[in-house]
Amino acid sequence: MVNKGPKNVEVLDFISTLKSYAVRGNHDEVVLRELAELKKDPSYELREKNKWMTSLRPEHVNYLNNLPYTISLPSLNSLIVHAGLIPGIPLEQLDYNNMTNMRNIITEDYFDGRGLVASTGIKDGVPWASLWPGPEHVYFGHDARRKLQQYPHATGLDTGCLYGGCLTGIFINGCKKMIQIPAKNVYVDPNV
Repeated sequence: MVNKGPKNVEVLDFISTLKSYAVRGNHDEVVLRELAELKKDPSYELREKNKWMTSLRPEHVNYLNNLPYTISLPSLNSLIVHAGLIPGIPLEQLDYNNMTNMRNIITEDYFDGRGLVASTGIKDGVPWASLWPGPEHVYFGHDARRKLQQYPHATGLDTGCLYGGCLTGIFINGCKKMIQIPAKNVYVDPNV
């Protein structure tokens, strides 16, 4: 939600006025970590790209702190997560780093005693969503390089708006209609 465009504070102001839910992602984690470090050590130097964080008000920080890692929607047989889930591991046992950063699953017998381990890269293993067995359908983001991903029990909605792609949303109740709005600009070079 933050650190992905030029108007971070404005995004938080807008989102907090909506009657909506959101999940915590890797960039939200970065903001909270950086602000905690700054609070602990006032001489701590934020990197140039993170200096905007000093403009956050306490209600913004509180909002980010209260974001859940997952949202379960039993009536829609759906889950929402920022990045990914490891099949076979109950939600309450999942590592928040995986839920906010993973893209792939490496399927080797010696990992984790389950034969599965999360990977943040896209070269190691296979897309985690391709292995998700259901029954819940998982909606996720974080994987702009792959763009729209559609699997039997998982849908990846990150279509690279920041990189000049589209902002993609889906109505998950009923019709499953997808909406895409093209980005007005390329905010970050996708090749960097």
